[in-house]
Amino acid sequence: MKNNSNSDDFLLIKKAQNGHEGAFNFLMTKYYPRVYASLYSYTKSREDSEDLTQQTFVKVWQQIKTFRGDSAFFTWVYRIAINLAKNHFVSSASKKDKLNISSSDIDIEFKTFTNPESDLMHDQSLKKIKEFIDKLPESLRTAFTLRESDGKSYEEIALITDTPIGTVRSRIFRARENILNFISKELDDEA
Repeated sequence: MKNNSNSDDFLLIKKAQNGHEGAFNFLMTKYYPRVYASLYSYTKSREDSEDLTQQTFVKVWQQIKTFRGDSAFFTWVYRIAINLAKNHFVSSASKKDKLNISSSDIDIEFKTFTNPESDLMHDQSLKKIKEFIDKLPESLRTAFTLRESDGKSYEEIALITDTPIGTVRSRIFRARENILNFISKELDDEA
């Protein structure tokens, strides 16, 4: 992976590549909504999108050591997601041909099995990160939230906050840097 100091995810990716689940969980939390939205626009099915998103992050975890940084991390994750979606539809079409059973003929409820301890740790980590973000100075918090949560462009944020675009970029960079330092400290404390 290229050592790109401008990459906000560089530290997290490196830690995840070294087997640190907490770092990977943060990356998953960050990219999960975008992957789900991309898959939903592709599949038009909530259930398929949810299943495929989970499968995507399982595969990302299994293959994260192969990520070299030749593309953006999300681009790499997106390729995995779309390939899984394509394979899913090919496989589904094949199964339908072989089974020739309508889905309305089957009345089975499938449960999702999760690890409660892992879920709790994940939820606690997210809560700590959100609390940290809430404590950021207002100017950093606003710029960061508009960019990361609301998906606004730098130009839109500059207009909303009546701030020069260079200042917006600087605030978002500083907010990300503070958050990554906080996460790094938290991960080191857990280790």
